[in-house]
Amino acid sequence: MKRMLTVLLVMSMSLGAASAAFPQTDVQGEKAKKVTKTVKSKAGAATMMPAPEVQLKRLAEGLQLTVEQQDKIRPLLEDEYARLKVIQENEDLSPKQIQKQVEELRNGTIVKMQAYLTPEQKAKHDLVSNEIKANKQQRMKENRKARIGTKADPPPSVSK
Repeated sequence: MKRMLTVLLVMSMSLGAASAAFPQTDVQGEKAKKVTKTVKSKAGAATMMPAPEVQLKRLAEGLQLTVEQQDKIRPLLEDEYARLKVIQENEDLSPKQIQKQVEELRNGTIVKMQAYLTPEQKAKHDLVSNEIKANKQQRMKENRKARIGTKADPPPSVSK
């Protein structure tokens, strides 16, 4: 009898613990969706990237692209832009997931685009891309400091 009572008690306790855990995951999921909607609503109609024609004009001027190169690169930029819109409109993705997908898409487009560039144009494109990335890192660091405070440098990485 004691054994049966113990088994029932353990089962009821585990059932109670399990039922308490499930609503929390739903709450966490709802919070994540709410954050995603907030971020997207604040972004409004802002786009992640300029229109393909604007990008192509910048590339043509900066890299001195030939008309033939422009004709080959234009479809790549248009495809990338269409895919970016799909990613941006996806309600199920978190901001970090969006960022990851955008980076993967952008890197893929760059690889395809560089197939049409001369070695000199590739070198110049890489130089400008690295400069843009460095500026982005600096802006992110400044934004972090503004949000958290002036002593907001990330902790030093531990070397082994």
